[in-house]
Amino acid sequence: MLAIIRDRLLATHVTIGPTLDVYNAAFRIPDLIYGTLLAFVTAGTVVPFLTKENSHGVILDPRQKLFSLTLFFGGLLGIFSGIAALFLPLYAHYIVPGFTQEQLDQFIFATRLLLLQPFFLGVTSLISCFAQLRNEFILYGISPLGYSSGIIFGILYLYPVYGLRGLLYGVIIGSIVALGIQLLSLRNARLREIRYHFSYRHVHNLVALAIPRTGTNITSQIRIIFFTGLATTFGPGSLSSYLFAHRITDAVTQLIQQSITTASLPVLSKEYIEGRQHEYKKTVRRYLAVLGIVGVMVSSIIYFFRDAVIFVLYGNTLYNEYIAFYLQGLLLILPLTMISGYLSISLYAMKDTRRVFVAMVISTILSISVGSYYKSEGEMALIYAYVSFAVSQLLLLGLFYSRKKSTDNIS
Repeated sequence: MLAIIRDRLLATHVTIGPTLDVYNAAFRIPDLIYGTLLAFVTAGTVVPFLTKENSHGVILDPRQKLFSLTLFFGGLLGIFSGIAALFLPLYAHYIVPGFTQEQLDQFIFATRLLLLQPFFLGVTSLISCFAQLRNEFILYGISPLGYSSGIIFGILYLYPVYGLRGLLYGVIIGSIVALGIQLLSLRNARLREIRYHFSYRHVHNLVALAIPRTGTNITSQIRIIFFTGLATTFGPGSLSSYLFAHRITDAVTQLIQQSITTASLPVLSKEYIEGRQHEYKKTVRRYLAVLGIVGVMVSSIIYFFRDAVIFVLYGNTLYNEYIAFYLQGLLLILPLTMISGYLSISLYAMKDTRRVFVAMVISTILSISVGSYYKSEGEMALIYAYVSFAVSQLLLLGLFYSRKKSTDNIS
């Protein structure tokens, strides 16, 4: 709900145009760096690592591992962010080729400031993993509200005074507030007993666990950066219009597909490990059918009421037609995206991250090629690129899943 309020305020108070385009584009490099290291700070990777047992079946002290990971993550992030900030003027125009010189200067400043954000969010995510381990779920759920609240504060009170800088200050404030809330979950952890602990062995073990998913995250961020750059070439407001349309379909995906995959992943993993292939395949088929049918229904409903949905979420802006244009293209492939997401989870349940990565790389290369080829056709190029990505990813994941299933049956 706060995200909806945030986007509504961005559309009505900042308004869609050059400033909001710069603001949205400034997240690309920080998100790339954060996405590169995301596998090192997510619960799916860190929680199993923190709960490893010794030879006697006793869980080792997770506090030492938490310190080691925080120092490692913070140091690595500092190096990456420093290099990105230092050389940003050399490659900034490749990321946002459609920006004017004034927008480019603003983009460089904004990106450098937002490079602080991944550190705060990364440490927050690490602490949240430790909190989940200790069954501290309330603060884990509240922490993201602090992030959105900081951005809203920046829009309402800092933007009128400082302009674009006010928006950026709001993001940083939100990151710090989110971290502060999550830190409260450590209040009884007695971390002073093991402070300044660092073990290379802890880092090495986590890297071995996290590397397979890192490539997929990087590839995804590269595709997003390309789509961002392509959107900037279509004139002021095009990038923000595309992102606003994308957030509508993202919300649907998170509400439906991610809810189903989160609930069924443990079931799939257990069925696969226990060798119950028939039950495993039946579960996958059932949820693929559900996601396909629900995806078509939701896409159709939003399509017919798209103008009302856009008005409710973003108000009556001058760019509502642009948002509607992009939304129509994204709704076309929404069911495919939801099915692909579940196929990825089904392969993860079989402990096969390599095929998901291969599908992501091939689909990303194809979408970038299609977008570049049709660039002269304006906004349609972005739709063509996104459709080609969604279709190719679905076909590849479907093929890989079928071959993986056949191989398992033979073995």
